Amino acid sequence: MKTTSYVKHGAVVTDHLAPINATIFIATGTLLPIMDFIRPHFPYISYVAGGVVMFFVVLLAMKLLNVPSDRVIPSSTVFCTGVCAVAFSVGALASSKHANEGGFIAAKSEDARAVQSNLLNLERQTADISKKLDGIQSGKSADPRVELMNIGVSWKQEEFEHASKRGDLRVMELFLQGGMPIYSTYSDKGASIALYIVNGAFPRQQEQFALLKKYGINLDDQKTIQSKPDATTPPNLYFYALEAGKNESAQALANVGVKTVGYEEWKKGKPVVKQVFLSGIL
Repeated sequence: MKTTSYVKHGAVVTDHLAPINATIFIATGTLLPIMDFIRPHFPYISYVAGGVVMFFVVLLAMKLLNVPSDRVIPSSTVFCTGVCAVAFSVGALASSKHANEGGFIAAKSEDARAVQSNLLNLERQTADISKKLDGIQSGKSADPRVELMNIGVSWKQEEFEHASKRGDLRVMELFLQGGMPIYSTYSDKGASIALYIVNGAFPRQQEQFALLKKYGINLDDQKTIQSKPDATTPPNLYFYALEAGKNESAQALANVGVKTVGYEEWKKGKPVVKQVFLSGIL
């Protein structure tokens, strides 16, 4: 009878407790250095250590309180868990102490630090390549000039003006992002794209003016009309639109916050040659 009982309890140890305890020790001995080594990428070893300690505390409490009442938690398992909790706590503290150096192992071994650095560089390079491939596969580019080329638009002042003429905000924004000047290269006084929007009564005027403002074009500046203003040039684009009889353009400019005060006073004192200049522009 004693022999049978001994064999029965021995089978429990060899078939269950020993594998469980061995697994706990092996897992700790493997995970602890790995988590320290990958600290720059996964800096959560302290949280894992806290979880292991919490698991040990719960297991110990269950053992002492005999919960559940119909089972007995093996003392060896509680002991193994406690040893692992201590190991994780010490390891987490050591790793945290050398966090700026990439963890305890990297701090103590130049070879380990070199391998760690190479792996991090490889990760960054892989991420960069992945982003580039995503851009290629999607047919889009972060470079506005390349993106314009991808959609069949040449980097030319004329294309910028044509986009404005048809109200193509996407193409206009790409030109502005790429640094396309707003002034015409074939105009003696350097007429701006904003002036063409007003004179041509281009579609989506308010959106176009808002887009110009978004990219730093000061629509209150006299030079928004032309790069070389003279005595006949109105103070701002709103005044010009009113003088040219472009009331819708004037309203669109007012809606995006262009200064509207003082037009009547300016009109009374404007040069007589103003009308000649305007007729020439129009």
